[in-house]
Amino acid sequence: MFKSGFIAIVGLPNAGKSTLLNAILKEDLVITNPKAQTTRHRIKGILNGENHQLIFSDTPGIIEESAYKLQEAMMGSVNESLEDADVVLLVLDGQYPKFDLFVERMKKTTCPLVVVLNKADLVENQDSIEAHMESIKNTFNTDHVFLASAKEGFNIETVVASLVLLSPEHPAFYDKETISDESVRFLVSEMIREQILNLFKKEIPYSVEVSVTNYNEKETIDEIYATVFVERESQKGILLGKGGSAIKALGIASRKRIEAFVHKKVFLSLTVKVKKDWRSDEQQLRYFGYLKK
Repeated sequence: MFKSGFIAIVGLPNAGKSTLLNAILKEDLVITNPKAQTTRHRIKGILNGENHQLIFSDTPGIIEESAYKLQEAMMGSVNESLEDADVVLLVLDGQYPKFDLFVERMKKTTCPLVVVLNKADLVENQDSIEAHMESIKNTFNTDHVFLASAKEGFNIETVVASLVLLSPEHPAFYDKETISDESVRFLVSEMIREQILNLFKKEIPYSVEVSVTNYNEKETIDEIYATVFVERESQKGILLGKGGSAIKALGIASRKRIEAFVHKKVFLSLTVKVKKDWRSDEQQLRYFGYLKK
């Protein structure tokens, strides 16, 4: 009996959804960062087992109000994931397991629900967390509620076993060697954005978008040309840094990250351009793939 299921990962910003997916896949596929709303796109990661294939959709953290059209598009991708799902994986921060925003959402779906209280390594009050787990079980009418730590790899296999159990019987949708249906170009652009999140503060990480304009795959080295788009000239100046020092540091960090992923030497060229107020421009959001063309 072979099982294949589409799993929608949902949760509040900074609950650890992407870190959990990487822990499940045992691969640094999706970018992670302590900053909220790191994930912008719906990104698929595929787990292949002897008797199962789980296709995960990592989604942006759910917010109540959108400040930009970009955030509206991000919430749209969450809703699409829920519509397509065979199982919903709700990830909560175990330190502050707030789930009010999901009660009405889950009433609109008929698929099974698995709830993970992540960051178990940071939970101090065991009695309190057990009470929360009972409350979640009663609220959502599910027995599939687990305490786990994506960072420490705690209880990950139990979560996976539950997802396999609830997935439908079906042949594999993808080749067994496939870990994502995303292009390497897209994943590389995300890895560059991850380093921007790591290296820059304040509004910069939220104002940028990265596009790989050219990817030349050669035998011994991959040549990658990418453009980092910002909304303001002042942001461009910050990204470049004095004498180009900031963009140089970004290039070095990004190259190391990409090389670890492609297992190959990489030449990386970065350019910075301004696209004014792109986060509120529908045409630009279509260009960057947040809205359907």
